Amino acid sequence: MQVELQNLGRSFGRQVVFKALSYTFETGGSYAILGGNGSGKSTLLSILYSALSQTEGEIRWWKRGVQVPVSQVPFRCSLSGPYFELIEELTALEFLNFHQRFKPFLSGVDPKTLLAIAQLQHAEKKEIRHFSSGMKQRLKLAISLLADVDLILLDEPSSNLDPSATSWYNSLVESYKRDRTLIVGSNFNEAEMGFCAHRLDIDAYKQV
Repeated sequence: MQVELQNLGRSFGRQVVFKALSYTFETGGSYAILGGNGSGKSTLLSILYSALSQTEGEIRWWKRGVQVPVSQVPFRCSLSGPYFELIEELTALEFLNFHQRFKPFLSGVDPKTLLAIAQLQHAEKKEIRHFSSGMKQRLKLAISLLADVDLILLDEPSSNLDPSATSWYNSLVESYKRDRTLIVGSNFNEAEMGFCAHRLDIDAYKQV
């Protein structure tokens, strides 16, 4: 999926998060949105997902030269962030069976396969509320990268991951990114976005 931003801006009241942002995320590319805590990375990712609207400018999504309606964008994207909540009263297997009814996984991937890829097959009958923070993060990342979507958005993907799990995450990206567009929000952490060939520093778009 290609995403085109033209003079994009977002404010909350008098607080300008960013403005005059013109950029194109090309189909199949790997991109990093860089900035410190509170810089606006998560806000921009939410706009890219169409969960939040901009206050100025335009954003368009394209697939094979055809514009994607805003109403369809969430079905063609996946978004993962440390602030996203899972349904903790369900077991891992129950949650994935529920989730795939709304956003299917890649061909050949079913809930049990996903749990094995996430190294969580031993916890399929455990309620998610009993997962460690690292287990929850692996589940979120696996759901996002194994979803049958065209645009993958990952906000601080190495949050709550130890070095071994961070290596697992990078292997997951290498194995399953394919020809899809991947955008990572990062606090300048090479361990989670070192594979990104393109970098966008959001602090460059904060002029008032």
